[in-house]
Amino acid sequence: MVARDRLFTLLYSELRQVSAALLRSERNSSLSTGDLVNEAVMRLVQMDQIEWADKTHFLALSARAMRRILIDNARKKHTDKRHHHKVTLVTRLGGVTSERIDFDVLEKALIRLAAIDKEKADIVELRYFAGMSHQEIAEVTGSSESTVKRGWRAARAWLIDALQEDRRVRNAPS
Repeated sequence: MVARDRLFTLLYSELRQVSAALLRSERNSSLSTGDLVNEAVMRLVQMDQIEWADKTHFLALSARAMRRILIDNARKKHTDKRHHHKVTLVTRLGGVTSERIDFDVLEKALIRLAAIDKEKADIVELRYFAGMSHQEIAEVTGSSESTVKRGWRAARAWLIDALQEDRRVRNAPS
């Protein structure tokens, strides 16, 4: 318990950076950077069984918790189908820049990707949501950096295609 509290204290500024990065693409969130960090920490504290291998692993789990919080909040706020909650995906997804993308559509695409290839979905989560470098992802996953880079390129291409396909389906005449 003391070690965990010390870890939270030592990494608080990095957790705030991850939170700020997530909130930049989440314009409609009522959460502040500190609120998101605190809520994520509370969720992680409740998961006593989790062993953190190292700082990078802890930050990855924290980013995942923050993402889930943002998704949960978006769903609570926007239960009306006509008011989908949208986020802006910036350069990290390549071809999908500065375009507003429905948060639920992105989440469903990530779930589909995870069903096809869990490792690639994890790379997207760590790279995009946690802001980790290829090297940091390689350390967390136990893969080589070149494997992570290939996985990132493939996952990014798959996600771009999935998001564009969703857009085509939504814009098709009824």
